[in-house]
Amino acid sequence: MNCLKTMWTDVRKIGAGCARAGSSVGLVLALAGSALLGGPVADSLAAQEYQVRGVVADSLGGGVENAMVVALTRPDSVLARYSLTSAEGNFIVSGLGPGEYILQVTMIGYAPFRRDFAIIDSDLDAGEVNLVVTALELDELVVSVEHVPFVNTRDTLSYNPMAFQTPPNSTVEDLLRRLPGIEVDDDGSITAQGEDVEQVLVDGKEFFDGDPTVATRNLPADAIKQVDVYDKQSDMAEFTGIADGDDERTIDLKLREEAKVGHFGNAGGALGNGMGGVPALVDFPEVTTGPSGEGARYSGSLNLNRFSPETQVALIAAGNNVGRAGVVSVGARGGAFSSGSGIGGGGGGFTESLNLGLNGSRDFGEDNWLRGSYFFNNAENLSDQALQRSGLIGPTAGTFSDETSRRASDNLNHRLNLNAQVSFSEGHDLRLRMNGGLRSNFSSMQSAEVTRSLVGDLINSAITDNNSDSDELNGSGTLTWRKRLRENGQSLIAEVRSSFEETDDSTDLVSTLTGVDRAGDGIREINQFQSLDGQTWSNSVRLSLTQPLTEGNTLELFARRNATLEDRDNRVSDLLNGSYVLNPQQSSGFERAYSYLRGGARFSHSNESSWATLGLQVQRSNLDGTVVGRDESIENGYTHLISNLEYKSQPKDGHTVTLSYGGSTREPSLNQLQPYSNNTNPLNVYVGNPDLQPEYRHRIRADYRFFDQFSFLNIFTYTGFTYTHNDISTARTFDERGFQTRTPINLGSSWNTNVGVNFGTPVRRLGLDLDLDYRFDWAESSERINLLANDNRVMGNSVEIGIDNRSKDRIDIRASAEFNFNDVRYSLNEELNRTYMNSSYSTTGTLYFGDGWELESAARYQVYDQDVLGEGAEIQVENAVFWNAELSKRLMNDRVSLVLGVSDILDQNQGIDIANTANYIQESRSTSLGRLIMLRLDYRLGTNLMRMGRGRR
Repeated sequence: MNCLKTMWTDVRKIGAGCARAGSSVGLVLALAGSALLGGPVADSLAAQEYQVRGVVADSLGGGVENAMVVALTRPDSVLARYSLTSAEGNFIVSGLGPGEYILQVTMIGYAPFRRDFAIIDSDLDAGEVNLVVTALELDELVVSVEHVPFVNTRDTLSYNPMAFQTPPNSTVEDLLRRLPGIEVDDDGSITAQGEDVEQVLVDGKEFFDGDPTVATRNLPADAIKQVDVYDKQSDMAEFTGIADGDDERTIDLKLREEAKVGHFGNAGGALGNGMGGVPALVDFPEVTTGPSGEGARYSGSLNLNRFSPETQVALIAAGNNVGRAGVVSVGARGGAFSSGSGIGGGGGGFTESLNLGLNGSRDFGEDNWLRGSYFFNNAENLSDQALQRSGLIGPTAGTFSDETSRRASDNLNHRLNLNAQVSFSEGHDLRLRMNGGLRSNFSSMQSAEVTRSLVGDLINSAITDNNSDSDELNGSGTLTWRKRLRENGQSLIAEVRSSFEETDDSTDLVSTLTGVDRAGDGIREINQFQSLDGQTWSNSVRLSLTQPLTEGNTLELFARRNATLEDRDNRVSDLLNGSYVLNPQQSSGFERAYSYLRGGARFSHSNESSWATLGLQVQRSNLDGTVVGRDESIENGYTHLISNLEYKSQPKDGHTVTLSYGGSTREPSLNQLQPYSNNTNPLNVYVGNPDLQPEYRHRIRADYRFFDQFSFLNIFTYTGFTYTHNDISTARTFDERGFQTRTPINLGSSWNTNVGVNFGTPVRRLGLDLDLDYRFDWAESSERINLLANDNRVMGNSVEIGIDNRSKDRIDIRASAEFNFNDVRYSLNEELNRTYMNSSYSTTGTLYFGDGWELESAARYQVYDQDVLGEGAEIQVENAVFWNAELSKRLMNDRVSLVLGVSDILDQNQGIDIANTANYIQESRSTSLGRLIMLRLDYRLGTNLMRMGRGRR
């Protein structure tokens, strides 16, 4: 033991000396030695431990967050313990034995602070430590300090962007792609620790509520000081302090001080020419050949932000015809030929879009605020698609389908939201949330589908022309009132919710069916006009009383009443002898009234290291429905016992454990209940079922987060399990020529589970960072096919390995490989079982030449399993390489960026998608933008971020 102590003491001495000299390797050696001696060795040697506490502040007295506070032993300057400061600048260095020490405080942008102190027989208050702004350049410090990448607390995982360097002019989306445990898809959707991110806040405030990509694709990465990931509670749970299970995975972008004052933004534009594009595979002359990627392309955007401690104002505007339906990223890595996003062969045809948004937030004191936003989007899309599907229609029968289609759509959306809070006095406030939307859509689709047996015999075919026009108006509002009744925290809370939705759809359907259909042999013509009018109103009231018990324990009693009214009128008319005649067999009106009364209690317990909530409630629900024009009605009542459990714990620094269980009911929707025949796809007709009963769902989730601030090793794991009783599944009926009718029915049960692990660690000897990511999914469910049970199982395994270099001053390289294993099993016909693997190999790199010149390139090699669809596939999926590159030059002190970029250099984008379902496997490909050359000019607005930006020079 003494030899071990002596050896590691020498290592710590060397490391501490290097740390004082500014060596990041020395700091790591010192911390590693301290970690070992701070473990079982130190515990056995120290008879008594004490702590030193204090506050780190700047010259104005404001707290300095995430400063490194280190206790060094005297006179050998061996690192003993360390800590990071909180948001207010507070620190506590624990585990110190009696002796003489040196207190050392370091922080980027400030001169190091050192002071001697001694521990005798009690804790020590070091008071306030004032740091002085250093005169050294930021870049000289960046290369000598290794930043702590995470701070892991019980409720929040906080990322330090300084530890994940991004190129100049990067967006928040580029930053998020570099954070372990966070995944960003090509469409901008975000997953954090296995959960979909539903909301992105800026300094804790809503930013264009309802669309996380607006913030991530339009805010610059160098405006962000910290990225927090947590589960945001509902307004009711925030008021009561007791979780109700209605939380949302949320990312909160904390702004740097320089971004909180003044203005910043970006204006940019790009022009180019499409030189390629892979058209869809069109085999039928009735469908015209799709468009190519040739022709002029443009992209333009404007992003203005005016922030202050009390006010946030943001304006965004964008327009493009490069295939992005949403807001276009305005950074040097975004836009039409982003190497960091949009690569991978996905795509939904050719889209021209226009977007405009305005967001505002104003604080009137600590607890009074007003926030709102308006967003407008118009997107026109044109796409050709070819689809191959291997399907199951019986115990000894399978089919293979080919479908080609041309789709054109024009979508117009307006979205408005308003949030406000008024505080009347301490413990007495009122919060209002309002949302509204107006949507208009026109779509036209021409398709040709042929279905054959597995031996190639023709079963049926359909040529269909479908034109639809729809409008939707919706709105919702929530009013939450809280009043503290007593000083001990007893509170009364009331919440009122109301929502409405009104839809008006019309469709012209023309189809020619061949084969023996339901009407007989030969050819059948369909020529119909279909209209749908629907209204939905929902109102609810909730009353809650919270009563503190003993210290750390709280009881909540609550009751809620909800009522929903829906009606829908579907009218179908056939064109006969030049005029439309009502088809009473397919027309149907339906009225639905659903209500429930719910009451229960929740108990919450919390202490310094853990927090738990246990809830139990009883719900009585009633469902009444009437089929208009038919002597049919539905009257059902159900009683459910619903429980929930939430537990979070931080047993020690760097370790966080979360466990949750929730029970819930899902009532059948009006579309599922209404006995209306929807023949939009004449080969696959849908009919509702008025006899459906509600599902009951059990959901369990657990996750564990670990981060070692000595070695920078991190492990994020999660697992989830969902069991559904009385599952609403599907009954499929196929006639002898493969015409399908689908109806929702209740079956016994279904379940699914998922497990994920993310592991990351630096490999300092090689100068690399290593990331390993694994995900496992398993789902089992059942359907009825011609009255026979088809139990299906879908299993998926995904493994991704990634490495990138740690020193990124001249070159920034990342390489990764991803393998997706899939196994699909059907009990009814084992001949259609499939096991296949798709894989991809990616690399991205940026070379910094100096004087503002950069060369960036990204490539992905996508490998597809050729046995996905079996022997019936006439066209095999080809492996493809997607390669993008851009050369950029920054001018005028980095304010201007001139970028020449080429996307899909090899012109191999096929827009491929492969999907598994309960009764088929299919592969589809869409016309997609191919090789594209564009020249872009970006101009950065504002000066604060330019002076303090993180980007390389």
